Amino acid sequence: MQTTKVLFVTALSPQTELFVDYLHEQLQCSVEACDREADTPATPNLVLIDSAQCDLAKMTHWSSLSRSAAFNVEHEDAAIALLLHVPLNGIFYRHDNLSQISQGIKAMLDEEIWLSRKLMQSLIRHYRQQQQIAFQPVMGLTQRELEILSLIATRQSNVDIAQRLNLSQHTVKSHLYNIFRKIRVHNRHQAIEWAHEHLNLYLPQHAPHRSPNPET
Repeated sequence: MQTTKVLFVTALSPQTELFVDYLHEQLQCSVEACDREADTPATPNLVLIDSAQCDLAKMTHWSSLSRSAAFNVEHEDAAIALLLHVPLNGIFYRHDNLSQISQGIKAMLDEEIWLSRKLMQSLIRHYRQQQQIAFQPVMGLTQRELEILSLIATRQSNVDIAQRLNLSQHTVKSHLYNIFRKIRVHNRHQAIEWAHEHLNLYLPQHAPHRSPNPET
């Protein structure tokens, strides 16, 4: 009989060991902690990926092993940004208690999706807006420019947009220059306001952490 296995990808610590022991006791299955830099182990039934310890590339890699969930997510906007990039089946927030986490893992092991209703509504709204944009020529913007504008509205950086659309950062900057020129704005903030007014795009409630030299 095959043993159910949960893999927790994070930076190893004594706290990690305590968390793994708790999950093992609650779930009555194999739970193993794995360092984020480790080689890929045998395929587990579920991968929990610590979003506070893994960058986007690592999350994408680990999520490809099996059904997966992001762990330690700060808030809903961070969850949406992750779900637009990584094929996750669940989200666990930093403020979730141990009982909620156990319940969610059990549901995911039964092949359920573990996303809050509010998060699902936000995602549905986002994808509906994307569909509307596909048939909505505005201000002479191309389909690619509309797509990039919608990603700007979700506060994604040039690096994020480049990874999402498989473009170079230089190409993204060129598109941004054309977008700003066509809709007659001078910066990202004005572009987001324009998109909100004219395209009714989803706008996150939490402002992102800005680097000392933000991209334009």
